[in-house]
Amino acid sequence: MISPNSIQTYSKLIKSSTPIFVKRTVHFDLKGAPPKAEFYQQLIPFIKSLGFDSILMEYEDMFPYSGRFEILKAKNAYTRETIVEILKLAEDNEIEIIPLIQTFGHMEFVLKHSIFEHLREIPEKPDTICPSDLNSTLLIHEMLQQIRALHPKAKSIHIGCDEAWHIAQDERCLHALNTTFHNSTDKLKLAHISSIAKFAKENLNFDNVFTWNDLFDKIPSNLLNEYKLGSYIIPVIWGYTEDVTVPGYFPPGMIERYSKVFNELYFGSVFKGANGVTQIFVSIERYLSNLKSYLSLYKLNENILVGKLTGTILTGWSRFWHGIQLCEILPEGIPALVSEAIYMNDPSLNNEEIENKTLEFFNCERHQLVPVLYNGNLYTPRKEAIFSFCTFPGSDVYALVSYFPIKFFIVLKHPFFTASF
Repeated sequence: MISPNSIQTYSKLIKSSTPIFVKRTVHFDLKGAPPKAEFYQQLIPFIKSLGFDSILMEYEDMFPYSGRFEILKAKNAYTRETIVEILKLAEDNEIEIIPLIQTFGHMEFVLKHSIFEHLREIPEKPDTICPSDLNSTLLIHEMLQQIRALHPKAKSIHIGCDEAWHIAQDERCLHALNTTFHNSTDKLKLAHISSIAKFAKENLNFDNVFTWNDLFDKIPSNLLNEYKLGSYIIPVIWGYTEDVTVPGYFPPGMIERYSKVFNELYFGSVFKGANGVTQIFVSIERYLSNLKSYLSLYKLNENILVGKLTGTILTGWSRFWHGIQLCEILPEGIPALVSEAIYMNDPSLNNEEIENKTLEFFNCERHQLVPVLYNGNLYTPRKEAIFSFCTFPGSDVYALVSYFPIKFFIVLKHPFFTASF
């Protein structure tokens, strides 16, 4: 591990004025292999040196819930004291921590427990909460209140709302469809999202409430306005294909519809964890292509997005959903994160120039990659293994993953992580 002091040797990236990169957020998904508390002493100054303004912290079961929610905590969950320390460190580095709490889909970490399983939309599926049960709303409100209590200075929160795969299938929702929503599933969805966002904004005093956009990407603008989504949320338009400008990837007319509703929009690109459920290695070129295509998307729609598209989140997933195996762990994504930060600083750079500048940023010489003999087999390193010889937060873990085909669980016994698997 590098020492915290050596972070200061990195050259701080000067942010470009490209509109979609003015505000920059990096997403840490803590479900599965969260960093130890002391690792943030290296990580947060490093993130600052890359030109990011904020960290989107998806706690899931790593948050120190209390009371009836104490059951939600993982055995290795952060303590309240640890989160206070992380928040202080972020504040000292002028980094905003934006807590993310799922409030619709991806609620497995809540609904897997027997005391909450009655709030599932489908009894056999713990991913989606039933939005038509008042107890669901009360549960979410209480979770958000606990998040707010431990983040008293936070200006922003993210309430998830992506990939709610099962909606309007439970008898409670079917009754609501018939009596309240005129058989419109869209209205049912929007009522829940707007209600939770309104609570976060008006009752908990968050200035900004972010959501992922996929649950309302096809809904007409007049219906979005009917539920006042423009007053309550900032949508994050996300998608991880190599070229998001391909016709049909996003629903036709989506951006134009959003421009009529929302005062502010974000893009959601990726630096790790979106290339397959079991993928271990990060493809820097693939994720760079995705990020570059968002700039192309902006330019194609600049006449309606100018002044509205103000920032980009680089997401870094650890698992596709709660309970499934890990994919690309955080140290494996650091060179990709740096490469994308360098591109955000200067979008005119080609991939070779970005690679050279990434090595320069790490103050790292280019090494020739040679095959490695392991357990009698000759292993040829992938091209990203050139960063195995660099020094950055988690670089020794990166070298283990990139240069040796060892079992994943051996890597996870490394001191970087809060627990062994």
